Amino acid sequence: MKHFKTAALALAVLLSQSSWAGEYAFKLHNKAAGYNIVGFSTYQDGQWSKNWLNKGEKIRPGESASMDWNSDSGDCVVPFRVTWENYGSEQFKLDWCKGVRNVYMQDQGFRWD
Repeated sequence: MKHFKTAALALAVLLSQSSWAGEYAFKLHNKAAGYNIVGFSTYQDGQWSKNWLNKGEKIRPGESASMDWNSDSGDCVVPFRVTWENYGSEQFKLDWCKGVRNVYMQDQGFRWD
């Protein structure tokens, strides 16, 4: 019976971790003053993804956009790149498995919760 309880506990932990890892939906917020976000991409398998934003879409200061990986596979710590209109792009890293719900792009850097 003791082995059964241990196995059940191990299975519960694995299931909770895998369901946690699959929750990669978040909201991207533009908290930068005067700069529009025109691109968001992630770096996996040696290459940058295509832009997650639709062509011509902008996230203006004070606005946000819902984002979703649509996958629960891959690494937890994944670099991402934000492209700013009339400025260029910046690269960052974040552990997406930590329950990221919001990413706030700021005048310098970012924060998340």
